[in-house]
This record gives sequence, structure tokens and C-alpha cells, in this order.
Amino acid sequence: MCNRKYSIVMPVFRVEKYLERMVSCVKNQTYQDWELILVDDCSDDNSGKLCDQFCQEDERIQVIHLTCNQGLSNARNKGMEQATGEYILFLDSDDWVECTLLQSVEQSLQKNKAQMVIYGLVEEYENKAGSLDYKKEINCETKFLTSQKQIYREVIQLEKKTLFGYAWNKAYELAWLRKYHLQFEKITMIEDVLFNTKAIQFMTSVNLLCDMLYHYAIRDNGNLTSKYLEDYFELHVKRISLFLDLYKQWGCLNRTVKTILAGIYCRYFLSALQRNCDSRSHMSQKQKRDWIRQCFQSEVFQQLVPYLAPDNRILQLLAICIRKKNVGGCWLMGEVIYVVKNKCPAIFARLKQNR
Repeated sequence: MCNRKYSIVMPVFRVEKYLERMVSCVKNQTYQDWELILVDDCSDDNSGKLCDQFCQEDERIQVIHLTCNQGLSNARNKGMEQATGEYILFLDSDDWVECTLLQSVEQSLQKNKAQMVIYGLVEEYENKAGSLDYKKEINCETKFLTSQKQIYREVIQLEKKTLFGYAWNKAYELAWLRKYHLQFEKITMIEDVLFNTKAIQFMTSVNLLCDMLYHYAIRDNGNLTSKYLEDYFELHVKRISLFLDLYKQWGCLNRTVKTILAGIYCRYFLSALQRNCDSRSHMSQKQKRDWIRQCFQSEVFQQLVPYLAPDNRILQLLAICIRKKNVGGCWLMGEVIYVVKNKCPAIFARLKQNR
């Protein structure tokens, strides 16, 4: 197989229902200089057979069949080892992309040969029946960042918009990733943001595209956005700590950065409060309140609470309780949001919109 401009790595695991759509999205790209590396993570459905079929139909598609399931990070790393492109993208096999994705990235690189290209996305919330309940468009202004100072200003704004943390709404210069020996670490939920914070810390050129080219499916089917994770909040506190450390390293941990991170902390705190109400948490009412008190004593809480000023109305109410260290008020908000999320998921999605 000859070298292509773009390498697309796509982990595959139990996605036979969605895989053909995403592969078709790649095959139908208006820019055709690509290779697709399907990494079958020992899937126990028909996904592996579909991968073989796609490989036979198009010489630009290759398949890696892993002998045991080791998760998303390992699958991406295996695909990255085989990649030959100048730029690499990591797409999830159960989502879909616009046919102009690679063309838009290529046009931006013709204007500014960046080390990373970031593009907008659409969150698509599906119910248990598979129907679309609600969608949210997330994008930014098109910009060509050509200095570290410009990057410093934009990264925190991208994180506020939830555009920075994902790996699948980005194209990376492969030589840059290999220069710094970057790989995805095996850690639940925050492997993407951990990878991106390491990748960007020394970058000097990044392109931002306003185009919403990626469609992220959020399904009520047990994926990471809906299932119960015991260490959910701890993982996201670690995420916030990554940005605190990054901006300390950059020497620009200013009030703006702390205010944005405080708002993000508040958002995750509310999410954790409602998750604690899930029966799978096995938490008594006393344990829920004790958990809140422990959060009030944490180092990250103490560092960020003076800068707490969220722009979402629900989070503004929570911020009042947090500043006063009102355990009962925080607990009550968690209970209410839990009921709304489970009884009226579409309403819950809309409540999150102004974030």
C-alpha cells in the first residue's frame, strides 16, 4: 500500500449495527487521498467479518485483528503504529462524519501547515429506540494559530466549549506525535484529553475550523455517557488538574483560566451528584452528604471555588450552594436532576445546552 496524505484509525468493537455507515462516510469523502485502518478489538459480533469485507472492496482499507480485547487506547495505538499518512485522524466507528471532512482539513492546511486541526461537532442524543431526541451543535470561530501565545488563549476556550478533549474531532501531524512518542494511555473516559494535553503543550501551530464535521452519537445504551462509573468525579477532577498543570507549565494560569475551570468543575460536580442517586452507587443518604463534605475539603475545590461564576442558570444555583458549603442544597439539586434526566432525558439535554 502506498503512502497516503491522511491515515484514519478506527477502533472496532461490537459495532456491526453502525460500522458500515462510518466506513461509507470515509469512502465517500470528497478528498480521496486516505488510508483507513480498521482495528478489530477482538469483537464478538460480526464486526470483524465486516472489516474483512471492506478490506476486500477497497485497497486503501486494511484490517488489524487483535487477539484479545484491550480497549480503545490500545486499539488506537496499534493503528497508529501502522499509519503511513502525513496526518492522522482517530474516528469512532459508531458515529458518522460529513463527506467534506478531509477536504476541509486539507484546505486549512494549505493556508497554514499546522500540527493539529480542530473542527466542530454535533452531539446527537438518541433514545432507547434509536430515534434522535435532540442535537446540539458545537463549534468555534475559524482561526489559524501560529504562535504558542495564541494557542494558550484558545485551548481553555475550546475546553469550555467541550471541543478540546476529544480525539475524533482532530487531525494530528503524525510525525509530531511520533517525535514526542505520544500514545493513548489506558484510563477510563479521559484518555483523549490526557493525550491532547500532552500533544499540544509544545505545539506552535493549530488550525481551528468552524465547520461542524463530526456527528457524535450519545445513546441510552450503556455507553460511557450513560453507564454508572464509580470513579466518575475523580476522573474529571484529574481532567481539571491536567489543565491547571498545563497552564502552570505555560506560565499563564490567570483569572480567566481559573474561572473557566471552576465552571467546568461545577458542571462535573452536578453530574456526579445526580450519578450518586443511581441505585448502582449503593450510597445511603448519609453517604451522599458525606461525599459532598469530602469534596468541599479537596485541594482542587479550595483552589477554584473563589472563581466560581458559571453562565448556566442551573449551575448558578448550584454555585450558590457550593460557596456556602450548603450540603443539603447540593444534595437536593442532585436528586432533582437525577429525576429529570431519567424521566425526561430530552429536557435534561436542553438544560445542559447553555454550558
